[in-house]
Order: sequence, then C-alpha cells, then structure tokens
Amino acid sequence: MMLISSLSSQYNRIQILAEAWLAQGAQAFSVYERGRLLASWPDGQRMLPPDLTAPITRYNDVVGELHLSGLRGEMARQRLQAEASLIGDILQLEHELQCMAADLVTSQNQQLALYRLTQAMRDLVTIRESLAAIVTEAQRMLKGRAGFAIYAPAQRDDTIVVQSTESDLDPDLIWQLSRQVQREDRPLIIGEDDSRFSYLPGIRNLLLLPIRVRGEVIACLGIVDRADTIGTPELKLGRAIADQASAQIERILLYQEMLAQARLRSEMDRARRVQTALLPRVLPEIAGLEIYAASRPALQVGGDFFDVINLPNHPFIFTIGDVSGKGVSAALLMSMTRTALHSKARFMPAPTPALVMRQSNADLYHDFTRIGVFATVFVGQYVAEQRAITYANAGHAPVIYRPRHGAATLLLAGNPPHRSCDHYSGARWLSTYGAG
Repeated sequence: MMLISSLSSQYNRIQILAEAWLAQGAQAFSVYERGRLLASWPDGQRMLPPDLTAPITRYNDVVGELHLSGLRGEMARQRLQAEASLIGDILQLEHELQCMAADLVTSQNQQLALYRLTQAMRDLVTIRESLAAIVTEAQRMLKGRAGFAIYAPAQRDDTIVVQSTESDLDPDLIWQLSRQVQREDRPLIIGEDDSRFSYLPGIRNLLLLPIRVRGEVIACLGIVDRADTIGTPELKLGRAIADQASAQIERILLYQEMLAQARLRSEMDRARRVQTALLPRVLPEIAGLEIYAASRPALQVGGDFFDVINLPNHPFIFTIGDVSGKGVSAALLMSMTRTALHSKARFMPAPTPALVMRQSNADLYHDFTRIGVFATVFVGQYVAEQRAITYANAGHAPVIYRPRHGAATLLLAGNPPHRSCDHYSGARWLSTYGAG
C-alpha cells in the first residue's frame, strides 16, 4: 500500500524514467508491488517477461520491484538498481514525513490538552483540588480505565490521596507504591505478568509517575489499565503532565506560605500595637525631675519594657526590664513581668524597690523556670525629700548614671536576673542632687 500511494503521488516522475528507458530501446518498463503489477509503459507490453529486475527497499524491507524488458547489460542493470534505490528513498522520506505529521498532530493535541489542564488549575488553591483535576485530565489523555494521585510529604499525617470514581485501590497500597517511586525517583511501569506486584489483583497494567516538588519527589500520579501498551510516547506525555502537576503544587505551597506570612505579619502587627499600648503613653510630672522614656524593639515585638507608677501618697516608682528572647513569646513574658511589677508597686502599702523585686520574683519564679527563660529588671524609687533614688537591680545592664557635673558611672547589678528566687539586698541610694 505504501508503494501504490507513492506511485500515485510520484507518477509523473516515474513516467519520465519509463519514457527514458523506452527511448533507449527498452520494450517495457513496469512497477510491481509484492508480485502485483502497479503500472507499465507502454500499456500494450505488460506481459513481456523481464530481462532485468531491481528490488525497491524501504528500511531494508523489499516492498516492490522494477522490471525492464528488451535491454540487458551491466550498465542497464546498474541504472535500474539506482532508480529502484531512488524510489525506495522517496518511499522512506514519505513515510518519515507522514510520521512527523502524525507526531505534530499528536503533539498539538497534547499541548492543547496541557493548556486546558493549566487553565483548569489556574484558580485552584488547594492541593486536593489540583490533584483531582490532574487525575481527571491524565486519565483522559493517557486513556486509562482509572487514575489516582497522592501527595505524600515526610509527615504521613499530611498525606492526600485522590482517586477517580473508577479506582478502588486501597489508600495504604497507593502510599506504598508512592514510596517505591520516591526511592527510585523514576517512572514505574507494572505489567499484568510482573511477579513483583502480585498483590495488585485485577490490574492489567499500571503507570506510576513521580512528581518532583522543590527538588524532592513528594507526589505521584498513577494511571490504571491503559488499553494499549505503555511506550515512550505515553511516558513523555505522562512526564509532561507530572511537570504541570509539579508547577501547580509549588504554586500552591508558595501561596500558602505567603498567606501564612501575611497572617503572621498581621498577628505581629497586632501584638506590636498591644505591646505599645501597655507602655505608658503619658509620663508623670514630678517636681524636681525631667522624665523621658521610649522603647524601640529590634523586631516588631520583643521583651523590653519600661513602666512608671505615680499614685497619690505613694512614692514615684519606675521600672526597666528585658525578658530573654525575641518575638511574640518574649512579648507575652514581658507582659507578665510588667504586670507583676506594676501590681506590686501599685498595691503594696509601703513599696520599695527591694520589696517589689522580691515579691514579683516569687510570683514569676516557677513559671519562668518551667519554660527556661529569665528577665533582667531594674526598679527605681524617687525619694523627693532627700532628692535621691533608691533602686534594686536584678541583672539589668547597662544602667548608666551621670551627674550634671560628673562622669558617667555604670550602676552594677547587685542581684542575678529575675528567676533565682533569692532575697534581694536592701535599697541602694543614689543622690540626684545636681544630676543631669
């Protein structure tokens, strides 16, 4: 059939060859396909026996013959063989062109199908929805009876299994198959006579394709019972679908991460506003003092704090502190520490820095010890009659004092950070006379 098709498309060229032979004195020139006459020149000499024959081959397969009557000799034989070889090359080129055209049509159809798959997944924002769309399209494109997909990261609790309505495989079995694909990192083809997979009853064939996400195989696509054999074209198409699935899963993971980061930023911003609201907004006016205070955390929230307590018939008390660590956890502990210090300084009948520190430490000691953190705290009290400050320092540094006309000095901590539950020493006095 290939030769007669080529004869139809190349008839004029072959007729030129025939007429050239007849002009050289040949009685007949004929083309045969597997013993059947396809064409002869001139028409009235079809039954003449051939003096020379030459096989027409395509890919080393004899598909026809040229017959020549009325001429003999080596030159005629070589010329006839060359023409037969030329016709064979034409047949081979036509066959390759037909294959290329078929491949182009198939490729175009596959690209169109992949485009539809991409469009279908464009608005999907969950891995489960995306896997369902991929299974449906892959089952249709690869002509399988059923299909499934599994997303199996390191934690099995996060595993997602999606199957088409025609698939009834055990999810544990799908998980085991996906683990094998992950280990081997290559497509797995299972045939009906594959003894390694005798535990898959009723399945003629199975194609498993790895889906690589961020450099690791954490998902798998399966096609069950394809009607035809699974060859190179099917593997190429399957890999293309798996690549689309990989890009979709990566997009969803990135979207989820961005969503989580946005949620975290929102929570951190809310925590920052709460933490800022806990700090004193208006500083008191104390005769003989000029007071300024500000806090600027390294992150959005942190463990640093300050506070002032100025009540009628109570001494003016101020606190500075820092909880170990950064972020939200430090901010929560900062709030606990500030609340404990504030309540002691506010409600004790005769508060002093040492008493405020000691009782706050007793309240917080067990909680801080259980979670393995500590706080450094400085508590100061202004004694207006003596123009002096008495203070207690639990590991907080640097606290710097500079008189107006003197050198700056570091007020060393007389006690360890706020978790030791030790008894604090008595008040330390610091004259503010002439202070800057």
